[in-house]
Amino acid sequence: MFQVAPRHGRGLLIVSAVIAIALSACSGSSATPSATATAAPSIDNSTPQPTTASTPTDTGPGLGGAAAAMANMSSFKFTMTVAGDNLSDTLATLPGAGNSGNGPFNLKGTFVLKPAKAADVTVTDALHIISVDGSDYQDPGITGAFTKTDATGLVDSLSPIAVYGEVNPNPAGFANIGMETKDGVDTDHYQAGKSALAELASIAGVDNATWTTDIWVARSGGYPVSVAVVAKAADNSIPYEIVFDITKVDDPGNKVTAPTNVTGA
Repeated sequence: MFQVAPRHGRGLLIVSAVIAIALSACSGSSATPSATATAAPSIDNSTPQPTTASTPTDTGPGLGGAAAAMANMSSFKFTMTVAGDNLSDTLATLPGAGNSGNGPFNLKGTFVLKPAKAADVTVTDALHIISVDGSDYQDPGITGAFTKTDATGLVDSLSPIAVYGEVNPNPAGFANIGMETKDGVDTDHYQAGKSALAELASIAGVDNATWTTDIWVARSGGYPVSVAVVAKAADNSIPYEIVFDITKVDDPGNKVTAPTNVTGA
């Protein structure tokens, strides 16, 4: 029902290498630092059964087309928090990340998918990357100065579209628990049941935590307005979290422009 950790880990081998190249360019060193991708957590069959507030009986057919609807948008803005997954492990290697370990890391930005792809994404205190007109402009450490390279595809890995594809929710494990207004949008609220949550906990390798997964799908447009995959430990800490919100869908004001403060161009 979920495929979070294994697929995410393979994709981040590329992300780690790209970040290493960016750091080398900014430091002026001719050597490229090695990047170590975090292995996907092993499945632990002893993981306790998570609990949820409801026991779904409705398979929620509207959830099935959410990924395709998301990829079909022309543009959007987003905010996202990740903790405890392979993406947060990789982001922890960036300048400015300090000793954040597995996060949480906060991301925000704008993606333009049509007619030409472009993106402007900031990882708080760690990275600002702008991708436009076939080039990437990267500012590790948020120094205010960018280094220009050919487009690397890094921003695609930081997109909520990629994250949602890794969560890969199976509608059969969810219930439509009702209509709600989320972020000002009329949505259907889908919630994962116990078996789906137990599978997610096992795949992610997080024991002794209560898992919840909620997805709000726009009733007009069919895209995921908000997603919250959260594991809460007994001490109320959050060992694993993928949370994002999408706003300003197809807004004409969603623009991305190249930065002016560029070194080594």
